[in-house]
Amino acid sequence: MTGPHCANGATGAQAMTPVDSVLSKLPDARPNGSGWMARCPAHDDGRASLSVAVGDDGRALVHCHAGCTPEAIVSAMGLRLADLIPCHDRRPCPSPRVATTAKKSSRHRKNAPTVYAMAQDAIAELERKHGPRSAVWTYEDAAGEPVGMIVRWDTDSGKDIRPVSKTAKGWIIGGMPEPRPLYRLRELLARPDERVFVCEGEKAADAAASIGLLVTTSPHGCKSAATADWSPLAGRGVVILPDNDPAGRRYAKEVAGILAALEPAPSVKIVDLPELPTKGDIYDWLEEHDSIEPDALRGIVECLADDAVPLDHSEIVGGPVLTCLADVEPAEVRWLWLRRVPLGRITLLVGMPGEGKSFLTMYMASRVTTGSPWPDESDCPRGSVIFISAEDDPADTIRPRLDVHHADLRRVHLLAMVRKVGDNGERKEVMFTLADVDALETALKVTPDCKLVVVDPIGSFLGGRTDAHRDNEVRAVLAPVAKLAEKYGAAVVVVAHRRKSGGSFADDLALGSRAFTGIARAVWHLTRDRENKCRRLLLPGKNNLAPEGGGLAFSILGDPPAISWERDPVAMTADDALASENVSQEKKPGPKPEARNKARDWLRDLLRTGPMEAGKVKIEATEAGYAWRTVQRAKDELGIKPDRHQFGGAWIWKLPPEVKDDDGTCHDP
Repeated sequence: MTGPHCANGATGAQAMTPVDSVLSKLPDARPNGSGWMARCPAHDDGRASLSVAVGDDGRALVHCHAGCTPEAIVSAMGLRLADLIPCHDRRPCPSPRVATTAKKSSRHRKNAPTVYAMAQDAIAELERKHGPRSAVWTYEDAAGEPVGMIVRWDTDSGKDIRPVSKTAKGWIIGGMPEPRPLYRLRELLARPDERVFVCEGEKAADAAASIGLLVTTSPHGCKSAATADWSPLAGRGVVILPDNDPAGRRYAKEVAGILAALEPAPSVKIVDLPELPTKGDIYDWLEEHDSIEPDALRGIVECLADDAVPLDHSEIVGGPVLTCLADVEPAEVRWLWLRRVPLGRITLLVGMPGEGKSFLTMYMASRVTTGSPWPDESDCPRGSVIFISAEDDPADTIRPRLDVHHADLRRVHLLAMVRKVGDNGERKEVMFTLADVDALETALKVTPDCKLVVVDPIGSFLGGRTDAHRDNEVRAVLAPVAKLAEKYGAAVVVVAHRRKSGGSFADDLALGSRAFTGIARAVWHLTRDRENKCRRLLLPGKNNLAPEGGGLAFSILGDPPAISWERDPVAMTADDALASENVSQEKKPGPKPEARNKARDWLRDLLRTGPMEAGKVKIEATEAGYAWRTVQRAKDELGIKPDRHQFGGAWIWKLPPEVKDDDGTCHDP
């Protein structure tokens, strides 16, 4: 064979370069970029899946994209692995490692990487440890000089990837220095006007290149996109072909965000290949369509790219999402109960246990199901109601209370359970929580006329992993509910218990995080009249959608009991009621000594398990029936000094190093 692949133009096997020897066995080989593509002789190759290239030291590099090993490939060609190495590099007993110095310095650091004279020596060391490699991919700088290689092994447990990198002293086993060059950089620079396709991984990139696409990827995996130098793609047309899995989609979005910051920014498209298997990439896609000619496959991908819409900056990770208010059509607030309970929003109903909150929500349900006017004579739209209730039994409580108020029971639905599939595949029913937002949406879909959703009480439906006292966790649960309310136009009334005391504003007394009142558009408080314990006051808190309105009053009378409303409004807000309540408490005498002693013993026992946030101590005290003032006196008697771990953090209560019981016994808390 004569031609450009023969050393010095000579003929004969002895004068052939390693690449000449390989190509002489591959009559269908055709040029592709800096190498060649051919049908692999080691398997029944329906398309050209074998790539051949020249290494930096003159050796022939062969790689089958179908997974055939180099040993199988050269054996099928009637060659040996030694035939891939230039004659001058062949040694009877090649050393796997070439040290840069004859003797290591005594000062050589034990953790310093071993330096090799050539990349092949580093790869040989890896093969000594891990066995024959499956593939090697070379990364070059803009001048075409190799700067790194990615070595792959395919094992029974999966793939194993090891990088080899060039340093000032030589080659090492380890990652390339940053910023790292893109794969096939010379081709990118040589074809500046062509569209570039981005894949995840070198194997996928080579597969895309095998059908004639100009393709690249970043080194060191999908989590290292930011370590690569993407500037060669500035101002170009770029198409990202993501792997069909979450990691692939994250990689695509990250690359899109990086490209958006280039100057000038490229035109970026993300194209999902059709019928791509789960976790598959373009390599798998081409394998599935190996009966189609490469040119036809390239045409399919190019057409998909042509039809895709370029990403806007608002669609790219890190880009701003801006809405011009000139494009927003003004809309009137729609009301379930005029100026009190808005449709499509969350309303919070706060009150102490036993004040009649559940009774009130069932009265509201009866109005909605019949379309009867509200107590203030305002109209009530007719529709269905979904009850999410944990504290009231449907048979002996909910149904009788709805009956007494003449509700249309055909329009009342209870959401208590959700069907799920266990790990063993067994179907089961579990208690509904607001974390099951998909189940709630399904309930709203099958109840299209739903006007009211009642969650009573909210603390029972947050889910076991949600801390009701953490704003971010509460918002994470309620925000999707708020979106559903807006989407389906239903009013969501959330019932919350109230603290006994602890603030100057009524809205601060909702038990748990302030996110409850923050995400609600209206807050109403239910309390008893101090002068008439049979009389309930429904008093306004915040209202983001209407001017502050007056309160209403009602009593629960009769047998069976029913709500009886007063005609005249109540000229009082929830804050007014709280201020009156605080004045009344200030006039009360302090706790008796025995009460203080009990509170002190209770607090000592509570904190012996470890430090606790003051807010949680207050909650525990409320549940235990101790007044907060009494607990604070107990704190002082025990010598507890509240502390903060960080500026703006919560106050922490902790027992001092030594606490004595009343009999003088010392305890180490």
